[in-house]
Amino acid sequence: MATEAELKFLLTQSTVPALELVWQQLAVTVQKHESVQLLNAYYETDDLWFRRFDAGLRTRLKKGQFEQTIKLAGQQHGGLHFRPEYNLPCASVWPELNAFPAEIWPQGTDLALLQSQLKQLFRTDFMRQSWLLTLADGSTVEAVLDQGEVVSGEQKEAIFELELELQQGEVKALFELSRQLVQVLPLRLGWQSKAERGYRLVQQQPLVFMPLDNSSTAALLKSLQYHESYFLRSQDPLSWQVILQAFVALAAVSAEFAALTLPQQADSTQALSFFSSAAYNCALLNCSESLFSA
Repeated sequence: MATEAELKFLLTQSTVPALELVWQQLAVTVQKHESVQLLNAYYETDDLWFRRFDAGLRTRLKKGQFEQTIKLAGQQHGGLHFRPEYNLPCASVWPELNAFPAEIWPQGTDLALLQSQLKQLFRTDFMRQSWLLTLADGSTVEAVLDQGEVVSGEQKEAIFELELELQQGEVKALFELSRQLVQVLPLRLGWQSKAERGYRLVQQQPLVFMPLDNSSTAALLKSLQYHESYFLRSQDPLSWQVILQAFVALAAVSAEFAALTLPQQADSTQALSFFSSAAYNCALLNCSESLFSA
């Protein structure tokens, strides 16, 4: 079993050429890996068994070899995703559930029945470019650029994201690298996994207006990032009001948010500039790190 600790960022095509130089600036050593195509199929049952247990099941074809992965329920601390996962070789695109350790399944799970109910739900196919970064404190982080699409039948959604995954060292090194990164590149801290985007596509659940959830700091951050994405797609003025409310609430617990100035109204260009700014993303990262450390 591995435990995945990662931060995800959204970027634009114009940012990509700068990545090579940025890694040289921020890391002590940089090992660039060859670009590879990853073909990923995600599986479910008609009653969404894996979704109900906050798990994800996929197979991946990479360089002619199949691998199956199950990701179990984990934790999300603002932008930081922390999930246990199991990766095993498999013979084909179809997963083999009995190959995974028996202890990962909820008590009473009928594996044979669950296996028979599996169906391919959606795909995430993309080209991956990765770099292994060694930082000044000895930590290692894998930086991964994925470009492709989520596919469900005739529906498609683009994938264009940068992931930083801790390989060795303390999580604080991941946050420190991320803060340095957003100082030099216009990025947006991501909040949705590829799998979650796939489920939304399958269930035809686009982002829609939702009231602010201020039940906790974690809920506030999630609401803020949700409406950040929703506003950039819709320019719904009600969504901007929710963003303003989230800022007021977060300013009460975060000096970084208290120092930010958010316009009372914004168009998509102004909003994108603000949500890609170093100050905003550092505020998100600092709040996420505080949640993780609490």
